[in-house]
Amino acid sequence: MYCIVYRFTLSQPSADTSARFIKTWSGITDYLKRECGALGSRLHQDDAGVFFAYAQWPSLAVFEASAEHDPKLDFVEMRLDWADLCEPSEVIFAGELLADLAGG
Repeated sequence: MYCIVYRFTLSQPSADTSARFIKTWSGITDYLKRECGALGSRLHQDDAGVFFAYAQWPSLAVFEASAEHDPKLDFVEMRLDWADLCEPSEVIFAGELLADLAGG
């Protein structure tokens, strides 16, 4: 399994933009699962209000292949909303799974 940890910075933080960000992030995650083979993602927020998430993919190859996917209109619309809401995503870590003690 391949995992990527992201940090997200909202362009204009507010309760409204946070709610829109969560909705858009959820839609993009669902799309990537449905159309590109992603395994899902989990979104978190720290005490300072910074959003971070980790996305899981079956492999680096599946993740890289997703960049070649011909996006459908709903995905394009979500990405445009994303660009309006936040700065470019920052990759904090990326790598292959070595051990899984989450039990599930």
